[in-house]
Amino acid sequence: MSKTKKILLTLLGVFSIILVGVVILLFSFTQSMKADPDEEKKIRVQAERYLEETFDEGTEIYDVLYDNMGNRGYFEYAAKVKHEKYGTKFLVFFNGETGEMEDTFLSDKWQDDAEKEIRPYVEKELGDVLISKEMEDIAESEDWEEIQEEIGDYNQLLLVFDEGIGKELKIDPNKPASYKDYEVSPTIRITLSRKKQDADEDRFTSVINALKKDRILKHGNMIVENISTNGVPLEDDEWHKKF
Repeated sequence: MSKTKKILLTLLGVFSIILVGVVILLFSFTQSMKADPDEEKKIRVQAERYLEETFDEGTEIYDVLYDNMGNRGYFEYAAKVKHEKYGTKFLVFFNGETGEMEDTFLSDKWQDDAEKEIRPYVEKELGDVLISKEMEDIAESEDWEEIQEEIGDYNQLLLVFDEGIGKELKIDPNKPASYKDYEVSPTIRITLSRKKQDADEDRFTSVINALKKDRILKHGNMIVENISTNGVPLEDDEWHKKF
């Protein structure tokens, strides 16, 4: 066998090994992205027991979340639950860090309540906005282009409390007090589907001052970003201010 043929066969063998390895990795990745039916069933059972022990009012498990990208870190599977009285959608999960079943009911309820109260102040200065519940309904579609088309050039308002705020403040979920009764500092994220304007900073400051004056929110961290209708950032930096 000539030296050239040996080199070609060696290269072919190396390429084949690499190709097989890539196929195996792709298969493993694809499988890891799929939810395990047994784990989904397990979290449903755990959540049902937890809900019965924790909530007096009716609740309904309507789906299961599989965190296949590891964004949360402290759980892989969570039951998606809706509170029948308040309409709040929240998560119930086993926290791998604390070793306990936990929920996001209070933080999600406060989010809904605060967004409804803050929305008019934001719309007065910046125009119509979509809030979390509306964006969640749109995001149920798996078609990204369809999602972007429905959101269109709407501005977006998202308010976030720490998920563990209920446990931290030891608030009974059956007596969910108002966020106004506590010294909390949520993040207010506003997304504007346009370029930055010269008057924007004055508008943002006016929103903050009005919220404080009317006792809607004492403290918070407002962040504003500008994006195009297809989600591309239009500015290098976000505007932000703590108050």
